[in-house]
This record gives sequence, structure tokens and C-alpha cells, in this order.
Amino acid sequence: MNDDNIITLTDAETGEELKLMLVDGFDIKDRNFSVFLTIEENEDDAEMLILEVIEADGETMLSSISEEEEDMVYGYYDQLVDDALADEDGEEE
Repeated sequence: MNDDNIITLTDAETGEELKLMLVDGFDIKDRNFSVFLTIEENEDDAEMLILEVIEADGETMLSSISEEEEDMVYGYYDQLVDDALADEDGEEE
């Protein structure tokens, strides 16, 4: 596991820390998103999390996706993964 791809987020309300590993990124309509997996003791408990990358005042910040956009963003990423897997299958033949 590359430590350069690990970040720790702290919930502003609860103070709870969440360790995430960056695994992918993609763009939708001039918006940038990063795909993370939660780091858990039991790897089977890991969850995927997509956050929007926002540049403001020279700083890079991560923002959660609104409930209204969640289905669209996760669906778009699922389609990207499906397309990439189909391309790999096609190359093997």
C-alpha cells in the first residue's frame, strides 16, 4: 500500500477519523471526482466513496456529493469501470 495515496479525513461534527486510499479519479462535465476505498482492519468491510475535488483559493478540497447527484455520479463511475473491463476482455481475445 502506497502511503502517498492514503488520506485521513476528520468529521467536523463528530471528530471521527476516516482513513481512505485513493484508487481512481474521473471527470464529469468539467467537474473532478476522486474514488476512495475506506481502510478497514477487515478488508471485506471496505467501502467505496466518491468525493468531488474542488480547487478554491489555491487549495484542493474534497466535498461530499449531494444526495441528488449521488446516483448519477456513482452510475457514471460504474459505467466507466464496466467499459474498461469490456475493453480489457476485448484486448485479450
